[in-house]
Amino acid sequence: MEERDPISILAGTSLKVYLYLLSKNDYVGVREVQRALGFKSPSTARHHLERLTELGLARKSSMGYKALPPKGLLKEVVIVKGRLLPRNLFLAGFLAGALTVYSLLPGRDPAAIVILLIATIVQAYNTVRFYKSIKRMLS
Repeated sequence: MEERDPISILAGTSLKVYLYLLSKNDYVGVREVQRALGFKSPSTARHHLERLTELGLARKSSMGYKALPPKGLLKEVVIVKGRLLPRNLFLAGFLAGALTVYSLLPGRDPAAIVILLIATIVQAYNTVRFYKSIKRMLS
């Protein structure tokens, strides 16, 4: 049986629950998920938590539910202070910094500046595109 990417399987709400579990990085209860995500009833939170468990994205124990490591496209995101950030954002930032520093050095090669500029633009474009696609899936 072919393993599908969790992002293509999960609906927006289940994905939000999974991202919440990832951001907590600890066991959480049904009521905590309900309150944090604004569900009207605990059964809604439980439904999504059970779905994540069935998909192998969460573990259930007597202490609650805990996210398992991401699979597929979810490997390409990092959660920093509860915010979802594409991993390639850090590469885009590094390239922009390298371009800035190299541009200020004496005796710089114009071809190297052009190459760094193109790499920075491409990486920034890919970062924005990936971020927008993830945000669309979550809304």
